[in-house]
Order: sequence, then structure tokens, then C-alpha cells
Amino acid sequence: MPQRETVVVHGYREFLRACAKAEPDTRKTVRDALRKVGAVVREDATRRFSAIDTGSAHGFKTRVRQRGVAVEQSIRKTTGNRPDYGSLQMRRGLLPAMVENANDTVRAMEHAVDEIADHFERRP
Repeated sequence: MPQRETVVVHGYREFLRACAKAEPDTRKTVRDALRKVGAVVREDATRRFSAIDTGSAHGFKTRVRQRGVAVEQSIRKTTGNRPDYGSLQMRRGLLPAMVENANDTVRAMEHAVDEIADHFERRP
């Protein structure tokens, strides 16, 4: 069952599997277009969490995976002195950014799909 903060796109996994068989420039175009989808959430999460820790806030990266587009922390855990730090990043940065930008994320996904379709239409 998807979390309430998840935007579900039906057919995404099958689409990425089909793109895996495409040429490298097509795969790159698809991944770049999908990476832009998470940019709105990543930027907002970075802004929200910068007041707490700018280093961790700038570690938020957008990843395109088979299961979806995700915004996650790319910096490894360093001390272990704060066992709740991951949940703090989720509660104060990532989840509020996702909820606040859900409509923008849907629009960005629609735009990315249009951009990808245009790329396929231009191909000989």
C-alpha cells in the first residue's frame, strides 16, 4: 500500500523497462526528464532543512530508479550520536516538501512525459 505522501504513476515501471532497451541517448533523455520531476521537492526540502543543518540539506539528491523518482539523502551517516536524525530530516524537510508540492510534482511528471514523447517523435 503506497504511503499518502506518494504520487503514483501507473505504468512507470513498465515504461522504464522498455526504455532500458532503447539507445543510450534516449535512456539519458528519459532519466534527465524524470530527474527534473523531483527537483521541486528537493529544492523545497533543502530550503526547509537548511535552518537545521545546511550540510545535510545540501545532501538531498534526486534519484531515478525502477520503482520511481525519489528525493533522498546522499550523505552517509557520520557519527551515530543522533539516532533520530534520519527521521528528523523526513519530518522537517522531505515529507512537508512532498505534501506541499504534490500538485507541482504531478504537473512536472506530465511535462516530463510530454518531453519524452517529443523525443520519441523526433527520432527517425
